[in-house]
Amino acid sequence: MTSMKTNPIKLLLKVSSPEKTRLTIAGLLVFISSACSIGPYYIAFLLLDKIVHPPFVLNDFFTYGLIATLFIIAQLVFSGIAMTVSHIAAYNILFDLRVKLANKMLRLPLGYFGKTTSGEIKKIMMEDIEAIEGFVAHNLVDMFSVIFIPLLIFLWLLTFNIPLAMISILPVVLGITLQQYRVRRDADDFNQFAILKGKMNRTIIDFIRGMPVIKAFNQTVFSFNSYTKEVDTYSNFWIGMNKRAAGVMVLYALLMDGGILLILPIGGFMYLYGQLSLTDFLMFMFLGIGLTRFMKQITGFVSNINQISRGVNVLNRVLNNHELNSNGLIKNIDNYDIKFRDVSFGYGDKKVINNVNFSTKQGNMTALVGPSGAGKTTVGRLISRFWDVDDGSITIGGVNVRDIDSTVLMNKVSFVFQDVFMFNDTVLENIRMWDKSISRNKVIEIAKKAQCHDFIMHLEDGYDTQLGVKGTYLSGGEKQRISIARALCKDSPIIILDEATSYADTENEAQIQSALSVLLEGKTVLIIAHRLSTIQHADQILVFKNGEISEKGTHAQLLEKRGVYKKMWDNYIDANDWGIKNTINTEIGVA
Repeated sequence: MTSMKTNPIKLLLKVSSPEKTRLTIAGLLVFISSACSIGPYYIAFLLLDKIVHPPFVLNDFFTYGLIATLFIIAQLVFSGIAMTVSHIAAYNILFDLRVKLANKMLRLPLGYFGKTTSGEIKKIMMEDIEAIEGFVAHNLVDMFSVIFIPLLIFLWLLTFNIPLAMISILPVVLGITLQQYRVRRDADDFNQFAILKGKMNRTIIDFIRGMPVIKAFNQTVFSFNSYTKEVDTYSNFWIGMNKRAAGVMVLYALLMDGGILLILPIGGFMYLYGQLSLTDFLMFMFLGIGLTRFMKQITGFVSNINQISRGVNVLNRVLNNHELNSNGLIKNIDNYDIKFRDVSFGYGDKKVINNVNFSTKQGNMTALVGPSGAGKTTVGRLISRFWDVDDGSITIGGVNVRDIDSTVLMNKVSFVFQDVFMFNDTVLENIRMWDKSISRNKVIEIAKKAQCHDFIMHLEDGYDTQLGVKGTYLSGGEKQRISIARALCKDSPIIILDEATSYADTENEAQIQSALSVLLEGKTVLIIAHRLSTIQHADQILVFKNGEISEKGTHAQLLEKRGVYKKMWDNYIDANDWGIKNTINTEIGVA
């Protein structure tokens, strides 16, 4: 992942740039609205001046009162229009960001989703992007009034009395300095807070997904240690962070509300000694104290910037993440021999496969076996560029996979995964997800070949049954057969099977094997297997150990070598014999 940390305000301005016209209009409207809010103060000044310096008539009350009311109405109207415009802009930006992020994720290596949890992706897509709305719709446009209105008030106060105007602006200057200090001091706290929130989100998702297991083992919330630990850590840090910020916030509040403590005694002294008129003194009381009202918005601005800065940087890193070249030079391949030449790959510092060499001819089946963590699944996924190799090369039909257009490559390779994901959609749409134009009759024909049709017809609405709704769920074996039906719809010349029968019972395994025989006919096949009985007829078997190929050959050749594979086969046969004997004994009542 590209490591980059940029000024969050610059990033926010960058993502807001497509809506700069609306935001500029909204900012100007906010400025006008804020200027109107000063109007009643000016009217009050004029009214006081009339009272202090007669002649003064009763109608002046009504005239000035009407003008002040018009200022207030104008303020509300301009503010309402500004908020409408800024919110339209904000939600357009959120929409564009989510679309841009979704498109980016489609171009990222598939391996990215193996090392990034669903909780992290959900936080980026929902919380981090949603947080931008508040900044764009409120803070960004409010900055027009926060910057310019205090400046205008200060310049106006200078026309009354320069020394007192300088004293009036002092709390504002100190407040800005204090907020700058707060931003620098609390940046790490807010970054850590976002990290802990992400961890808590992941744990909550795990807790919800693991509810059947938790209930089955009679666990409580407190027994599920990771859940309580992350929630406690998050809560304790949040409390501590607020305690650390309390001192600065109290001091800032005193500065913003304490202007009167400077203006009242100093202004009163100047009035008593004839250096300030009564109306000017009262004007300073109104506007000098009101000056800080606009500055209070900076508190919300700083808090929002600190809270969303890490999310914005994460979003920026994702959008700038390394993509697989989607526009490779090779737009078509017609030979499906696969060759690994001196291939090495690792996750960070951890080496997963090392100097792997093998080839498989078009139409042949190659099986990968070995203990968990030996690198089998990684080998399969490198073919379709879940990741790019660190060293060596992988070719299909003599062409380096790096040089093949990614769309072409994904068209040529189909996966049947160990864990099959079902969308909350109909069975029909789940099967033809690769090509929505495939007819219903064609899907039914494919489902029959994949041994799916019978159990689908037993569902409430057959092929129109909505999965994941009203308790409609499929077993592991049924999902595997749906996955095979998907692959049949795609009809790719290269098939990679990752533990395709791992969740199947005896009946399901027979049906899956029947479906696979249809799927694999005439294809170049790479099968990652635990059940050795399914690969006896493979054209070659590669035995992996510690990321390297320790043996290779056919089933018969490897048994003759009496090496690692022979030991694995003997253990497999012994385990099956024990299972059969145990089943027979149970059925006949033998203890």
